[in-house]
Amino acid sequence: MKSLQVLDCTLRDGAQANGANFGKNAIKDIIHNLSAAKMDIIECGFLKECEYEEGKTYYPQPSCAKPYIPASKGSSIYAALMDFGRYDVDSLEENDGTTFDLIRISFFEKDVPNVEPFIKKVKDKGYKVSIQPMDTFSYEEKNILQIIEVANRLHPEALSMVDTYSLAAKDDIARVYKIYEEHLSRDIKIGFHSHNNQLNSFALAEFFLEQIVPERSVIVDASLYGMGRGGGNLNTELFAEYLNRTGIKSYDMKPILDMIDIYLTEFKKHYEWGYSMAMMYAGIYGVHVFTTAYLENKPGVTSYDLKCMFEMLDEHKKKRYDYDYLDEIYEAYMKRKNGG
Repeated sequence: MKSLQVLDCTLRDGAQANGANFGKNAIKDIIHNLSAAKMDIIECGFLKECEYEEGKTYYPQPSCAKPYIPASKGSSIYAALMDFGRYDVDSLEENDGTTFDLIRISFFEKDVPNVEPFIKKVKDKGYKVSIQPMDTFSYEEKNILQIIEVANRLHPEALSMVDTYSLAAKDDIARVYKIYEEHLSRDIKIGFHSHNNQLNSFALAEFFLEQIVPERSVIVDASLYGMGRGGGNLNTELFAEYLNRTGIKSYDMKPILDMIDIYLTEFKKHYEWGYSMAMMYAGIYGVHVFTTAYLENKPGVTSYDLKCMFEMLDEHKKKRYDYDYLDEIYEAYMKRKNGG
């Protein structure tokens, strides 16, 4: 492995657990303390079309995040994530060097044929870009190869593997990494973003690093206290300690742990993320977190009922939430369960 950067996505993926309601003091403190810890990349939130609300990590423009980003950026890179098709990229401010250095662009497999001009426009505005194909491990190989071709033309900072539904196993990582390594230009980093529904994010991150050839640089995503949607993410504190112990990196742990003690433990009292039986089965069956929550909260549903209903779901509807369809599944299952 040539180099490794850790990207802390607390303020972005964590926003899916608390509706981005971190509060202005927490946002500023988390960013400044991650910088003090020498975190390589700090993802400050989402770029999305919305009215700006102070204290939220949803930003209609990069300039909205300026109050939170240190005037002297130090060694850290500051990032935001943008969803393809949900942001008017023509309205994006030019990069003036005071806010985001890197914009990560996420999209689904169906978007692969159309995403290249969008990514190029962001890059032409002066930002580094990272390409984030959602649910990468479910892509057909031809579409993986197509997005690699896009990356080789545009030369982004990174092309990531994104395990959106916590479905990936080691053989999936090995398979996709092999395709990336064989076809992706060596000057492009490979990223890895996991979810922890099955309590395996740390093990999968270790396995990912074991695959990397000496000439390749990589980025691994993590979040403080694992804060993120559903089952959460790889824990920044756990991964940083591992990298320090193995001599791969040298992070200052005090600012990281202080932020967990001051803010994350308090957030955990009010917002739900992390391991649960429902999230475990969502990962095993590759079911969207909204679908999982909808069925889990139906009257009389046990963990075993949820497992059985997941087995009834049409493969194409597991990752999209169609509440009328889910009502039909629930009613059919409960009728069968109750001998109807």
